[in-house]
Amino acid sequence: MWLDVPDTKPVAYNVTMLNEHPAVRTRLHDEPIAWLTTVTASGRPSTAPVWFYLEDDDTITIYSRDPSVRVRSLAGNSKVTLHLEGNGMGGAIVVLNGDAVVDKQMKGVASHTAYVAKYQKFLEGNSWTPEWFEENYPAPIRMTINSIVG
Repeated sequence: MWLDVPDTKPVAYNVTMLNEHPAVRTRLHDEPIAWLTTVTASGRPSTAPVWFYLEDDDTITIYSRDPSVRVRSLAGNSKVTLHLEGNGMGGAIVVLNGDAVVDKQMKGVASHTAYVAKYQKFLEGNSWTPEWFEENYPAPIRMTINSIVG
């Protein structure tokens, strides 16, 4: 099922959209890995796994390396998709379509306590501190959801 949201709608509309899909909201809170697809300047899709956090305003925060293909792509084309894993049998598919920007006004990951809490075991498992992660993934990306498939 497609839920299209015109680009002119405010973020508050997206809150309503996720409220109409509580299973998607739950998965966005609970799942640790998603696949982000950006589009390069030459028009080639580029997909990579990412850590992400669903904010209270229903935007999604991702931290990226910089320089990176992802950051370069967003500079020229803000259209993105974020995919959650399926159930291994072709079901439970969730794809979020939206726009994303590198938002230098956002706090760094070391100051984002909720993001750090979500990924604490991953950080510890890699022997990384939040400060190390912030130094190596300094580009905060904010994604606004425009439609949901799933």
